[in-house]
Amino acid sequence: MGTLKNALFGLAAGAVLTAAPALATDYPSKPVEIVVPFGAGDALDGSARVIADRLKESMGVPFIVKNIPGAGGGKGTAEANKAKGDGYTLLMGSTGALTARPLISDPGYKTDDFVPIAQLVEVPIGLAVNADSPFKTVKDIVDAAKAEAGGVKYSTPGPGATQHINMEIFAKDHGVEMTHIGGRGGKGAVTKALSGEVDFVFVGAPNYASLAKAGKLRVIAVAADERLPYMPDVPTFKEQGYDFSVAVWFGLLTNKGAPQEVVATLRQEVSDIANTQETRDLYKKFNLNEAFLDGDAFQQRIDSNVTKHSEVLKDIGLMK
Repeated sequence: MGTLKNALFGLAAGAVLTAAPALATDYPSKPVEIVVPFGAGDALDGSARVIADRLKESMGVPFIVKNIPGAGGGKGTAEANKAKGDGYTLLMGSTGALTARPLISDPGYKTDDFVPIAQLVEVPIGLAVNADSPFKTVKDIVDAAKAEAGGVKYSTPGPGATQHINMEIFAKDHGVEMTHIGGRGGKGAVTKALSGEVDFVFVGAPNYASLAKAGKLRVIAVAADERLPYMPDVPTFKEQGYDFSVAVWFGLLTNKGAPQEVVATLRQEVSDIANTQETRDLYKKFNLNEAFLDGDAFQQRIDSNVTKHSEVLKDIGLMK
């Protein structure tokens, strides 16, 4: 009887072992959720919706974008980290939330809690003011900040965001102090400039396009090497005498522990989708710069960012 029992147990165990890869290769068999840790309408949200639509077409199941804003991207990233590691919850990660925020506090996740699928796009950062602002150039802002330490207020998506870190570096390099106010995402940061709560906003340039066209915001500078095609009249920081270039990356990740077959499937699908003219055209529609990196190259960039942010955050007193 014992021998029969052991044999049956062995058969059952073998069935489980052989079934696991089969289940993984059937991925996806139900809708997949993409968590966007910022609000709807942000550049990050736009890039997520582009890839979600394309993945739905190629994989045959809905890829549902779920916005969870708050804590500079930390809230949504933490929620994504709570999900089961089965590949059915993806994260649209951004530079600051994924690589800097865990260095500032304990947001409920670590950078290496996630497995990179691919980096998708980069977004140049721009500096904008309310249309009624007296500030016309970057020098105007620097001069005002020199005149009163902390008197100039600015907003970014949140504490520890790439925009925040780099603006603090800019301030330090030019011997000024400014007051930072988080915006709970790029859209919220822009709202603070529109309302007059802050003197300027420093977020992804695509956030400004329609507002600038409507005359509600004035974009003073873009932190890019060249002028942007959708804002050809806006000078770069370099044109104004400041060697300052900043871009944030957006990329797709999933939870650590997801089956290797699922990760491999997602990496291949996203690579095939990203490297098509149709996807490039959609990114262009959202004023996003294509910057595809495969999973391994994306991991290297993430690791590099963690190292750099560790140095910077310690230097400006934000390291936990």
